Amino acid sequence: MTLSFRASCAALALFAFLAPRMALATEDEVQIRALLKQMSESVRSLDYRGLFTYEQGGSLSTLRVVHSVRDGVEFERLQHLSGPEREVLRQGQRVDCLNPGDQLLRGRFEVFGDQFEGLDAYYHFYIRGEERVAGRDVINIQVKPRDAFRYGYSLAIDKLTGLPLKSLLIDPKMRVLERFQFVELELGPSIGESEYHAVTPQHRVVDHELSPCNLVRPDDSVGWRARWLPKGFVFSGQHKTDAGQDMFMYTDGLTAFSVFVGVPHDSRQPDIKAQRGATIAYMHNMVRNKLPYQVTVVGEVPPNTAQRVAYNMVPYQPSPSTLTP
Repeated sequence: MTLSFRASCAALALFAFLAPRMALATEDEVQIRALLKQMSESVRSLDYRGLFTYEQGGSLSTLRVVHSVRDGVEFERLQHLSGPEREVLRQGQRVDCLNPGDQLLRGRFEVFGDQFEGLDAYYHFYIRGEERVAGRDVINIQVKPRDAFRYGYSLAIDKLTGLPLKSLLIDPKMRVLERFQFVELELGPSIGESEYHAVTPQHRVVDHELSPCNLVRPDDSVGWRARWLPKGFVFSGQHKTDAGQDMFMYTDGLTAFSVFVGVPHDSRQPDIKAQRGATIAYMHNMVRNKLPYQVTVVGEVPPNTAQRVAYNMVPYQPSPSTLTP
């Protein structure tokens, strides 16, 4: 038997194995919108604890998550079980507090004006059958970007609860840049208050003031604005960092990135690009109004997107008429 013949047989066998699953692919918009909405709601409203792995740039981490809702308030603790001891705490955010990203995922596009077309204008969604993750049945949603300014996803959503149990972040060459996957999940357990409090001194608390809740329409940024953004991205909040930089956040509902603007240590420094997995950090020095500034874009977007955003940050003060009353 020749090598080419064996390869042909293997290809036919593989096709025969995959054919039933490929036939399940569908573009049912109603079902996909319902799954995305349920996913956005479930990650914040359910009580659960579990273990998951996170792979980025050749590095694999294992984390424990505890999530609970008490009297309408969300509590969460993420604990790294590999590498240096680290914990991230989110405490005190109300479940009914919807930031712009949540509103986009839940289909509240009218919040962003008549010109906003919705996620399906920027991504192509289709269902790619079912599988099992962490011992649970899931539905796979493939998400392909319609432009070169964002990455694609493969999402495995729990059929019963809507929790995302696996997520792959994929570049245009179909390479997996990041992988998140539950390996153990316990739903609705009795979670004591001590379980979502820090157990190590190496912990930090997430700031909830970055993205205002339930806006009738988003506020404008103050101080700086992005003169160019990929279509579908909206301003979702700003913050002053401990280092004195202005931080601006943008999201399209699935993807987010941040822009930091401050005074450079060395204004003659050339542009710097660093990437690990899907996360890019692009630093650009520039002069505006005869003053030097350093702009750094950080997020899970392609390098060309980060560079273009960095080059198009400009000083800006919104007029009183553009501010939300």
